[in-house]
Amino acid sequence: MKRSPQGTPLTTPGGGLLGRVLTMLAGAVLLIAAFMFSLVALGVLVIGGVLVYVYLHWKTRHLRRHVEEQMQEAMRQRERRDGRVIEGEVLGGAEYERRSGTSATDPAAERLPRPADGHAADDARGDGAR
Repeated sequence: MKRSPQGTPLTTPGGGLLGRVLTMLAGAVLLIAAFMFSLVALGVLVIGGVLVYVYLHWKTRHLRRHVEEQMQEAMRQRERRDGRVIEGEVLGGAEYERRSGTSATDPAAERLPRPADGHAADDARGDGAR
């Protein structure tokens, strides 16, 4: 091989036009083969994932049935109670009692809690204003 003046070897010619065409064809074939391999690998992974899912779904069917029965039983117990579910939180020490002497014109005022400090509350009618 001939050396260039800088000391690096010269590249050998690729055989001209025929060598370049064969190199491009070989690269294209390798690219297509790699693409096909990736599709096959992806197919195997998808089929394997589906098989694992079906296996786990089949093995846990008794567990799911048991959980569903427990949920149904809990729903039946809730319905057996009063028919109402009240959720909330208590803020402070307010006493929830019915007010005495509320007017019939404002039935919503009956449901208002009494204040904990003992002072008259500003209710919906506005007659408790100080």
